[in-house]
Amino acid sequence: MTEAAIRDKLARISGRPEGEWARRVEQEFPGDPAMRLQALLWLHADKEGPELEGAPPSLGEAADERYELTLRIDSSVTTSVWQAYDRRLGRNVAIKVFHGHGESEALEQVLAEARAASDVVSEHVVRVLDVQVGDGHPYIVMELVSEYDADKGDVMLGATAASTRPRNIDEVARWVMHVARGVHEAHLRNVFHRDLKPRNVLITPNSRRARVADFGLAVSGTSPDASHPAITLLKRGPSGPVSVRGTPEYMAPEQARGLPLTLDARSADDRAVLVAIDVWGLGAIAYELLAGKPPWLGRRADDLSAWEIAASTERPARLDRTRDGERIPARLRRVVEKAMATDPRARYSSAAALANELQAYLAKRPTTQDRARVLRIALWIRRNPQLALTVFLIVLLTSWAVGARARVADLREQRDALDRAVAAQKAEQALLDRTVEQARAALAVTQGKLRAERENLTALERSVAEERAEYQSVLEAKDLALREATSATRQLVEKLEAARREIRTADAARAAAEKSLGEARREADKAVKDRERSRKEREAARAERDALQRERDAAIAEREAAERRLRALEAERTRRARTSPP
Repeated sequence: MTEAAIRDKLARISGRPEGEWARRVEQEFPGDPAMRLQALLWLHADKEGPELEGAPPSLGEAADERYELTLRIDSSVTTSVWQAYDRRLGRNVAIKVFHGHGESEALEQVLAEARAASDVVSEHVVRVLDVQVGDGHPYIVMELVSEYDADKGDVMLGATAASTRPRNIDEVARWVMHVARGVHEAHLRNVFHRDLKPRNVLITPNSRRARVADFGLAVSGTSPDASHPAITLLKRGPSGPVSVRGTPEYMAPEQARGLPLTLDARSADDRAVLVAIDVWGLGAIAYELLAGKPPWLGRRADDLSAWEIAASTERPARLDRTRDGERIPARLRRVVEKAMATDPRARYSSAAALANELQAYLAKRPTTQDRARVLRIALWIRRNPQLALTVFLIVLLTSWAVGARARVADLREQRDALDRAVAAQKAEQALLDRTVEQARAALAVTQGKLRAERENLTALERSVAEERAEYQSVLEAKDLALREATSATRQLVEKLEAARREIRTADAARAAAEKSLGEARREADKAVKDRERSRKEREAARAERDALQRERDAAIAEREAAERRLRALEAERTRRARTSPP
């Protein structure tokens, strides 16, 4: 594609609203990502700074022979950053070219600080390789942050943290930790950034590691305009002239109010001020990467600029959720809030301390802000899930073993109690068995006596029958004399028959029958005197029969009592057998 065609496309795109540039560039250059990036840089450079030049700026005769500027990576009002090829060393580098020719005092200070930053050698810092002020534009040669992409087969350039979206919250913490490591290593060499912001942090495309750039290059203009990317302003404070340097949206409060014109890094007090400013800047980077906006934003309602808000007593809005609505962990929020404390003395004492806090957060270890014992235990469990599970299982098994031991002891005690109860029941059962055997033996004896009594009673009944037959014959012989007694005799016979039945059933009616028989006999004695002898014999027989009857009744009563005792013993044994444990 020719240069004229590119210019025509850029002219058409620049006529559209700025919000449509990215979409229009993607439509105009669909198959060339590098060209799309370069086109966006040209468009923004045309808007913010000088007109788009047809050729790269000159670095001077000697520098132009050594460096070949190939691709403009970034640009601002006072500078432009180019990808260049170092013909002498055979490598690609990044060259920051300043507009103008070095007559500015501020530019001389920037270049002096860049020379000081060249001593900073760190994997987290974009190293300054060379600083030159010659017959061309002043420039600084730096490492080119890039990585080879095996899938695309090309070298991919790094991008700023402002244009690279972090994948998650942990990546934000990792980037700020890398930058804090680099800032701390620069502090060890008395180099202080003073303008930390996402635009000055470069992210490698594949490994996604953060590297801080532009140490000591915070000053990029002399205008006090707050809309300028970075400002330098001299004003009079309560104790004399002070300077305000940096980007308003990311300034520390004391930086926005103004610092002494001369700060000596060899002085402990001045060094603490410079360290506190950079610690705030690290917190500001984390703030924007999490919230999607810088800590300070101007307000049109009361016409306050970001610089004026930073210099006031306000605090940045509380970090709660990310730009995507994800809740920010309280542990990380406390670290960022401490780094951005309004009182410099309340911030971390060094960038390394902040880096260590972020490393502890990423490693799920307690930070100095995590004081709750429950939180520390939870973090230890998250760091050591297998060990925590093992400890939990050991505690669980120990508790189970102790519980099982107590349960076994309780079961053993219950078993012993049951054994004692069973032994007592067996002893009682044996006693009951002996008692039952004795009762059965007594019952057998009683039954034998009852059988003998029944035999005696049968013999007595036969004797009575014989007597009755004899008596009947006497009555028949003397029927005439005993007519008046016939009815009584018949009644006596009936009563005797009833008495026989009552004897079998052990009823008390037998006694009544015998009484009736006695009365009948007395009546017969009155009627028939000659039966006196027979009556006496019958009375003797009756007396003997009554004795037998009483013995029989006593035997029956004893038998019934024995049977009741036997039934009671058998019922007791049955009850105990049911209630005793198996």
